[in-house]
Amino acid sequence: MQYLWEKFNIKTFPAHSVVFVDGIFQADISTCEKCTVRILDDITEIVADSPDDLPVHIISLGEITGDRKIFLKIFSENTHVFLTAKNEFHIPAFLTIFVENTGKNSTFTGDLVLQNYSDLKVDIGAGHLAPNTGIFIKTRVLAHKDSSTDLQASANIVADCAACESDIGFSAMCAPDIKSIKMSPNQKIASIPESAEHSAAIYRGTKPQIEFLSAAGLDAEQIKQTLEDAFLN
Repeated sequence: MQYLWEKFNIKTFPAHSVVFVDGIFQADISTCEKCTVRILDDITEIVADSPDDLPVHIISLGEITGDRKIFLKIFSENTHVFLTAKNEFHIPAFLTIFVENTGKNSTFTGDLVLQNYSDLKVDIGAGHLAPNTGIFIKTRVLAHKDSSTDLQASANIVADCAACESDIGFSAMCAPDIKSIKMSPNQKIASIPESAEHSAAIYRGTKPQIEFLSAAGLDAEQIKQTLEDAFLN
């Protein structure tokens, strides 16, 4: 298991884990006995629950292909769930992630790092269905040559769900010869939140950064790789 974390540069912490590699659930190295994972064709449903004060850590590593739908549900109060995703897409793919939080004082924190070499569409939904719920999802995409990327996200704070915290954000670093990239994060708010944010940004190396790396002896390809590694990690 430690080999996986080192190979994919994953930082672990004390938690009950649910692990996927190349989109396949790894029951033998998952440790969350109270979590329920149901898989039907391209649909994966995860009910996250913890028997104690430890959080739940969902980990997704490797390549994802085709259409994938992930539905994550948090029912219990005071439950904290983290998602660490480091995935690559080499053929056209459509990834749907929906987080439903009905656990008062429960939070979901997602850190998605995606490398797209093909045509990728990502659709993220976040449902705040109880007061004092938190959903924070940040997605970073490295868009490679000839790729097309479409990122959509919507957080929904329904009525009678006050004091929720919500943050949906996209950032991307793009090769100069991509086909296209689109980012559309949205908030739908029907109750007064504690906070509600959404963002989208394109990152590229600055002139001072490039000059510094060049002065250190790096050639153009090494500079490109260094900037990409810094963005991804």
